[in-house]
Amino acid sequence: MNVNHILHIRDNNAVDTLRSFLSAWWVHVELDAMIAPIELPDHGGVSPQVIEHPDELSKVNPFLPVMLANSAPMVDGFIKDHPGSRLAVILRPCELRALVELQKRNRVQFPTPVKSDNHKSLVTIGVDCPGTFSPAEYARHVEQHLDDAEMIKVALAYGSQESYIPYQARAACQMCDSPSPLGADMIIGTIGIAPQGSLLVIARDENIDVNLKLQEVTEDMATEQQVVCREVMVGKLTDKRTQKRTELIRAQAWQTEDINTAWAMIARCTLCADCLDACPLYDGELSGVLGVGEACQSSHPLLSELVSVSRWLASCSGCGMCQEVCEHGVSLMPIIITLSHRIQHGLKYRPGDPNQRLPWIV
Repeated sequence: MNVNHILHIRDNNAVDTLRSFLSAWWVHVELDAMIAPIELPDHGGVSPQVIEHPDELSKVNPFLPVMLANSAPMVDGFIKDHPGSRLAVILRPCELRALVELQKRNRVQFPTPVKSDNHKSLVTIGVDCPGTFSPAEYARHVEQHLDDAEMIKVALAYGSQESYIPYQARAACQMCDSPSPLGADMIIGTIGIAPQGSLLVIARDENIDVNLKLQEVTEDMATEQQVVCREVMVGKLTDKRTQKRTELIRAQAWQTEDINTAWAMIARCTLCADCLDACPLYDGELSGVLGVGEACQSSHPLLSELVSVSRWLASCSGCGMCQEVCEHGVSLMPIIITLSHRIQHGLKYRPGDPNQRLPWIV
């Protein structure tokens, strides 16, 4: 059962409030290192980086509404580079889903789970994400407002009652399955609660709460009203995204049997494979279809390759990095989301759910 703590936002600055909490928590649990979104110079957004001292938390900002890369593929190397250490990683919901799927594929080897004996391990910290903007859209609005504060305020306010986001969020964010992290050890809750001047710090269960010493670094226990407010607004935002996803897919008129429509959507593709390189889950599943490398000489039957591609699509975390890196403007997200949701619906599979096995694994 979740344990919900509260942080009161000081001086109307949610970022500094979170940084102060993370700094105190780092010391209390004797953390060794963390992967976190670090602010880049000149309003360049944030980039996932490894930090090894609490002083470096002064540049951490998971609320900046721009996403340049999915952090999940960094985690395996991070763990291997810090053996026997107590580690943490801050992730958006789509990054956490990708990390869980990578673990299922044995591409990330988690250390021993957090235990009540304070055994050193990896702590996953999920942050509510009401949406992000493309780097170009973000840069335009930062230029208008001259700083990041207004964009952060807009992002955190999105999720309040009857609110709307006044700028164009990325297509992937408009179709996101869930703006709330699933299965994180600790969640920083903002949706529906940040506009009221507070942040929730949510432990996954009582044992995690004790192990992470959250009571020692938070101000109070959250009230039932605060917890329910967030849950209601997360549900409303999820419903809004589901409706938007349906509308966008319908507007794209993507039909697998309509060859002309399919060709029109991908005609600008040059097969540069930048989208595949940006995907946190891609592991050569299309090599056979594209006739690339050793796969072109593989004796694997076509059915096996189709199963591999379908399993990859079933695991799609919806981060949208594939479309973000495409320099030719191919509208990839409606295509990928349509295909992946068809497969997920047929298999009753929810990517990022640690309690579900990867499809078609014997």
